[in-house]
Amino acid sequence: MLFGPDGDVLVTKVGDHWKPPAGKFEFGETLVGGLRRELREELDIDAVVGPPVEAMYGGWLDGETGNPLVTLVYRCETDDTEIDLNHEHDDYEWVSPELAADRLEETFSARFRRAVERATALGGAEPFEATADPHVDTELSEEEVLKQLAAARAADPPETDSQ
Repeated sequence: MLFGPDGDVLVTKVGDHWKPPAGKFEFGETLVGGLRRELREELDIDAVVGPPVEAMYGGWLDGETGNPLVTLVYRCETDDTEIDLNHEHDDYEWVSPELAADRLEETFSARFRRAVERATALGGAEPFEATADPHVDTELSEEEVLKQLAAARAADPPETDSQ
């Protein structure tokens, strides 16, 4: 949930429905860095990412596989109010948290209403430190990550029943 300087929430319009800014992470990105990258790509704004306010399974479906995705919703803040939408959105509005909750619940579910309410309640909470580079500290290739994971699993074998 992206909050502007006046406490309003940004909702974007795609077709005939409203949605929060959203996106997928790229391999090797941090959660905070990937979220900030998506906001820059989709809206041409910079934001500070605060704490997560909701996690759900199946909020969106993968466009290629049709599989449900895990959705993480964070409270984000920006001082920008001018938005430059990319091709993924048709329109946007800064609206009250109450109206954002109504629109998002209508499009998705009551969980998005709860996410807006939680994010609103956290106003003034200390945000995470901004991450300028979404790939910071991720100089490993996918193969190196998988090798490290295999080594970690081998070093910590599952417990077996001794009876």
